[in-house]
Amino acid sequence: MLRSSGRWSDVFRLSPPGEAVIGRASSNQIVIRSHQASRQHARIWWDGTEWRIEDLGSRNGTFLGGKRLEQAEKLRDGDLIEVGGFGITFTGRIEGGIGDAQASASSSGQATDDQITIEFDPDAITDRRRYSSYLHGQSGTTEEGRHRSPPATSDRLLQVAFQIARCEESSEAVDVVLNSLAENVSFETAGVYLRSPSKQSGAGTEVAGAGVAGSEVAGTEVAGPEMVLAGARQSGSKSYRRPADSLMQSIMQEDGQAVLARNVRGDQSVATEDSRGEIDVESLILAPVRDQQANLLGMIHLTTSPGPTPLSAHDLEFVVACGEILAASLRGLTDRRRLSRSLRQTQQQVKQLQAQLGDKVRIVGKSQAIEQVVQQIGLAAPTNATVLIRGESGVGKELVAAALHHASKRRNGPLVCMNCAALSPSLLESELFGHEKGAFTGATERKRGKFEVADGGTLMLDEIGEMDAETQAKFLRVLEGHPFERVGGHEPIRVDVRVLAATNRDLQQMVRDGEFRQDLYYRLHVVEIVVPPLRRRENDCLLLAEYFLEQFNREMGRKIQGFTEAAKKRLLSYSWPGNIRELKNAIERAVVLNTKDLVDAPDLVLSPAVQGGSAEPSTEASPEISLAELEQLHIERVLRFTDGNKSRAASILGIERSTLDRKLKRFAEDKS
Repeated sequence: MLRSSGRWSDVFRLSPPGEAVIGRASSNQIVIRSHQASRQHARIWWDGTEWRIEDLGSRNGTFLGGKRLEQAEKLRDGDLIEVGGFGITFTGRIEGGIGDAQASASSSGQATDDQITIEFDPDAITDRRRYSSYLHGQSGTTEEGRHRSPPATSDRLLQVAFQIARCEESSEAVDVVLNSLAENVSFETAGVYLRSPSKQSGAGTEVAGAGVAGSEVAGTEVAGPEMVLAGARQSGSKSYRRPADSLMQSIMQEDGQAVLARNVRGDQSVATEDSRGEIDVESLILAPVRDQQANLLGMIHLTTSPGPTPLSAHDLEFVVACGEILAASLRGLTDRRRLSRSLRQTQQQVKQLQAQLGDKVRIVGKSQAIEQVVQQIGLAAPTNATVLIRGESGVGKELVAAALHHASKRRNGPLVCMNCAALSPSLLESELFGHEKGAFTGATERKRGKFEVADGGTLMLDEIGEMDAETQAKFLRVLEGHPFERVGGHEPIRVDVRVLAATNRDLQQMVRDGEFRQDLYYRLHVVEIVVPPLRRRENDCLLLAEYFLEQFNREMGRKIQGFTEAAKKRLLSYSWPGNIRELKNAIERAVVLNTKDLVDAPDLVLSPAVQGGSAEPSTEASPEISLAELEQLHIERVLRFTDGNKSRAASILGIERSTLDRKLKRFAEDKS
């Protein structure tokens, strides 16, 4: 503000490519409080090479040098503009401009002695930036005012980038930016805002993809995302203050650019007042911090007080460059935190899966017999070959099947297991191939069969020898690559399934007896893995016992430390007709009923049918008795002990009730 002829003269500063609308409306850049002025009277703008003025269809006209404007005209230093009884001097120097304006106004007879001076800055480059020339390769002078990056400035920005790259937290990155600004830009106050993830109650709608919540500033609610002050600096005693809400909102828009305002006092849209209602800021820079996807992450705000050194276009370039470096750092830190959380979650899930799969897939033992099985699994797993797994009941055939699946290329697909002995022939077909709604009594809805469920994975069929002849024929066609149909359906279905089959029966003998299809046997017998019984696995019994002890300790919250020597001797001397399943049941029973630190021999109830306290079942049969005969003898003794209770007998033997029924049926057939 300058005094002239006893009145105050307002000064407005323009910088290319700025513009100023003159008129009575309060929304104009230059407001004329006169009934002679139209709401939007005239416009001054930068056309890329020079300043120009035009009348906007006003009632009383716009005069330039005493001549009414009929079209847009070029403005020159010292020109007098007359609008609504006001004289406006257009000048590059305030000194002398006012005096020229007064003289010209008096000669025209249109203007009063109320004078307004417009000062233009011919050296300004721009007042807006979307990107910095330092980081986007805009070297060399152009018509738009871009200029070559000074080597020293580029070196300082490179140093900032290196320092920020070492930051582990966003607060550290903000401190680096503020320190760099303090070293390279002459400001009075500076603040860095970061986007807050939380939203306040009553916040307005989101602003153009900015994604931040509203906040209260100077008693007003700011709609859109909340900007939280993350750090501030001041060079003097004046404290930092938040920029005007309207200015922040303009920057928060999707296309909002960094702005340089060199005459804050002359622009109410960017000015803020102190506690006394005074505007004490001369110039300011407000730059958004955006990532490469234009997401708003924060803002950088600088101000200066009236004085000899306002903020410049060079300062704006440097601030924008710092904002771009900060945005890259914030995005990197965000991605790092997200990846870190994802990694921790993945590691936790892996541990959980390993713990879950450990009990199901882990093959415990060091005997030569079990090592041979592990070797065969390693050779067969990577292939799609059908595998026939043979062994006595309870030796862990399903465990071998799980190991084959999880070591194969189908590990990410499902592993579906089904016991063929547990179902009748009609239900077995429905379980394998599925059925349509209404296919039979009780079929109230469509059901997918095991083949469909296992598509892309592995299907393990236990007790394959119990499959009836009709189901064997349909099963063989699927193994040979033919489509199948659901029971009661007509739609052909193709699946990609690897089949593993398990049995404790002699399939070759069943083929000779006509109980099993020869062609199906050959189709299943591509790779055969024979799982040895526990009694042929040397000292693996002790390793398995310790493994089960640890498992049940964990499940039941017990702290049993191990086995006494007497208990170990008893474990090794027993023949384990129920194999690993029987051993597991025996250890579980010992953990449940034991209150001591060690499991002793009396804690191991190996077979209630054993007489005389011996762990080895006695028999009057010849030592040349076959294994099948010994198995039958032992089952009959257990049944006598349970008074014919098959469920209790199956529990003692460590086998399924259906398996016991099948064995008893076979014993009866052999006698007949």
